Amino acid sequence: MSEVIPPRYNFSEIEEQIYQKWLDQGCFNAALSPDGTVLDEERAKAETYTIAIPPPNVTGRLHMGHALNNTIQDMLIRYKRMCGYDALWIPGTDHAGIATQTVVKKMLDQQGIDYREIGREKFVEYVWEWKEKYGNVILDQLRKMGCSCNWERTRFTMDEGLSRAVNRSFKKLYDEGLIYQGTRIVNWCPVDRTALSDDEVETKEGGESGHLWHIKYPVVGAEDEYLIVATTRPETLFGDVAVAVHPEDERYQKYIGQKVKLPLTDREIPVIADDYVDKAFGTGCLKITPAHDPNDFEVGNRHNFEPINVMNEDATMNDEVPEAYRGLDRYKCRREAVKHLKEQELLDKEQKYKVPLGRSYRSKEVIEYRLSKQWFVKMDSLAKMALERHSELNIQPERWNKVYFHWLNNIRDWCISRQIWWGHRIPAWYHKETGEVLVSEETPQQVLDNPDVWRQEEDVLDTWFSSALWPMSTLGWPEHSSDFKRYFPTTTLSTAKDIIFFWVARMNFSALKFEDAFPYKNVYIHPTILDAKGETMSKSKGNGIDPLVVIDGATIDDLKKPVNEARPSDMKKRLKEIEKNFPDGFEAAGADAMRYTLLHQCSTGQEIRLSLNIFYDIGRRFMTKLWNAARFIFMYIDQEKDNNSPEDFAAHLSDEDLWMQGKIQLATNKLRENLDKYDFSHLGEIYYQLIWSDFCDWYVELCKARLTSEDDVQRKTALHSLITAFADILRLFHPIAPFITEELWNKLIEVGDKSNLWGSKRPESPLLVMEKFPESQEPEDSLQAIIAKFNKLQDIVTLVRTLRADYTIKPAQKIRAYILAKNELAQSLLSDKESHRSIIRLANLDSLEIIENESAKPQKTVTLLDSSCEVYVDIHEFVDVDKELERLQKEIQQVEKYIASISKKLDNRNFVERAKPEIVAAERAKAQENQEKLEKLKHLHKQFANF
Repeated sequence: MSEVIPPRYNFSEIEEQIYQKWLDQGCFNAALSPDGTVLDEERAKAETYTIAIPPPNVTGRLHMGHALNNTIQDMLIRYKRMCGYDALWIPGTDHAGIATQTVVKKMLDQQGIDYREIGREKFVEYVWEWKEKYGNVILDQLRKMGCSCNWERTRFTMDEGLSRAVNRSFKKLYDEGLIYQGTRIVNWCPVDRTALSDDEVETKEGGESGHLWHIKYPVVGAEDEYLIVATTRPETLFGDVAVAVHPEDERYQKYIGQKVKLPLTDREIPVIADDYVDKAFGTGCLKITPAHDPNDFEVGNRHNFEPINVMNEDATMNDEVPEAYRGLDRYKCRREAVKHLKEQELLDKEQKYKVPLGRSYRSKEVIEYRLSKQWFVKMDSLAKMALERHSELNIQPERWNKVYFHWLNNIRDWCISRQIWWGHRIPAWYHKETGEVLVSEETPQQVLDNPDVWRQEEDVLDTWFSSALWPMSTLGWPEHSSDFKRYFPTTTLSTAKDIIFFWVARMNFSALKFEDAFPYKNVYIHPTILDAKGETMSKSKGNGIDPLVVIDGATIDDLKKPVNEARPSDMKKRLKEIEKNFPDGFEAAGADAMRYTLLHQCSTGQEIRLSLNIFYDIGRRFMTKLWNAARFIFMYIDQEKDNNSPEDFAAHLSDEDLWMQGKIQLATNKLRENLDKYDFSHLGEIYYQLIWSDFCDWYVELCKARLTSEDDVQRKTALHSLITAFADILRLFHPIAPFITEELWNKLIEVGDKSNLWGSKRPESPLLVMEKFPESQEPEDSLQAIIAKFNKLQDIVTLVRTLRADYTIKPAQKIRAYILAKNELAQSLLSDKESHRSIIRLANLDSLEIIENESAKPQKTVTLLDSSCEVYVDIHEFVDVDKELERLQKEIQQVEKYIASISKKLDNRNFVERAKPEIVAAERAKAQENQEKLEKLKHLHKQFANF
């Protein structure tokens, strides 16, 4: 007999071939091309389903967050494509202003080139060269994952069309007064030397370790009198313009209006009263440094103080400070200032303190507050519009609505200017003599006519400004082409929780402002990926999992490399874990295994814990199970001749065939329901139950007797039912595991045609990617009855199998069983001779005798209880009764002791009232679970005592 498919699925070779076949046949194309040409007449009449990919940075490489998010998007787009939608998935990348500029700067540094010396124009040329060479690596990696994007539509945020969209939106917002210039305190990154929006600053919950210094400010004209000011940033005192106290603070009433001497300087500054001061914080005296704190800036404005900036762009001290501190790094200046304060006896005390330090989300450097002239977007009206129309948007899981609302309700004006060269240069020009400002989508004619007297704004726009237009600009906005009209608004956005603020909200109000519609109908926020210990994956920790390692495999040196490059405190321990678990490296698992594992671990919770082993234990094993089931089916089909097949297979289907049809239909209904409502937490379980359990473990086993039958009709009907059921399973599983299902689909059609076993159910498409997804349909009552009957068969067999496993009864050891039916369902099952024989075979019984009442129960049997029957199993030959009684007694005592400890906790009123409700509920569930366990143990003990 020839082998239809090899013993193992060689995904490394086949995946690339399959993906190229999909591309060659245009399987991922939408019905329309961007220029409006109709590519598929039938799909052009269908409803659209559109996703604009969250554009990964051009500097990026695939990480597990990308893997999860793009698996979800590909699952949705493949599902909708199979449902007959005109499905469009738009790919592309983001220019990632600061990140890309940093990468190219480092590259030039290695070549000995100072990017500031070569100037803006030449530097931007280098960035474009770098982008062309390295900027699409992550898109190639997404192809390797199987992502079915419409690659001909790939966009880049700095493309000509997208840049035009950016200038159009800037101009419109400026003309309406929603974009303005202002001198305000901004978040400043001293590494990248640029302003950051509030959302680009990360603050560790609970703060970071620091100090609170209490500094004496001598009162002018009053000997030995001081106002003591508490600060976490002594280096900024050189920018102080006043000391503020609360107007109702009785301690300081006499000092209001007087002056104090600013420590380490010759300046005198006033003491002022302001309601902003918190009397309970520190000493109740607050240093006012308007150029270096946003709240101080507001206080300074109220009292008409001129701000004093004491730092350069790189956070070194400038010429506004005394000479001894000029040029020092801010932290060096802090140490020197504290030292000198001690020497001059002006430091009252120093205490440890948790400081709420903000860090740049890119450089991770502590930001400075800096007074700077920047461009801003007024947010009040835009945020209000997004909130008022929120009912038009579906955010899943629903809990993320609260986070979204909180941000919009507490929004501040958005600083959109960045002091870098890579990005969309702000389309504003200044007259060098008059200061007149021109804002235009293109270079104004006045500038072209007199270039010497005009200069363009040096700053570029925040990367998120262009990203906010992504769902529109990728479809040709601001033009309203046929393409734009068909596919906008898009349908779904899948993204991470950490960019709800950066991106999601900004896309929402941008589309509402310019197109009077949300840019998508649904937003799905996927869980966060953590390592097996619950820590966030990162390069610095060395605990990240490279998706390409999972797909392609890796040597032991490759696995250790990320850890070696990192500096985690437990690096040696991690290295030992790697060497122990993967002494020969990580064998490739393939894209499908990775995708299924990620889906299987997806839950309604906020986090997914992953280890490398899990891709073997879940994904790889699942693909192997599916492949082996296919090999088994194909082996029997290959033996068949193409003659003597029944003309009407449906007339000869057995109840077990109908049961499998019913299980597939029920799974189809659940899958469609969950996919349509963006609840992916149960999909892995549904697929596992249908494919691994119902089909492979039960249905294939149920069919084995007929597969070896001499009766042609029985045998061929069983094979027909197997291949049609398997075809439906491949259709259902394709959105998650596209490669293996496409390969098996091709082989299934081949063997099915050869043996003439399809009947009227031959698939329409030679490519599974273009097949129809099974339709939802409630099984008829007669089929529901068959499903219930065979579910009961599973219950009975599982009871016996569990008993065999509990007592380590080997498969070769045949046991006798007796069964008492307690309702019509069980009676119907047991009266069916085929089902009766199936129970004996699947439970590996010597015999199964039906008894009429409990009095007919044989002696020395163990009773297995079920809702519709009782099963009595004779195992006394295989069990040491005395040892079993001893074991059961010990376990009973342990469970009783555990129940007593839980009951004591639940009887404690303080615990019940003070603990979180979910913790109390969990304890009650444990008590109930263990009480049920105790009753079963006592029941077993009683039975063995009667042996």
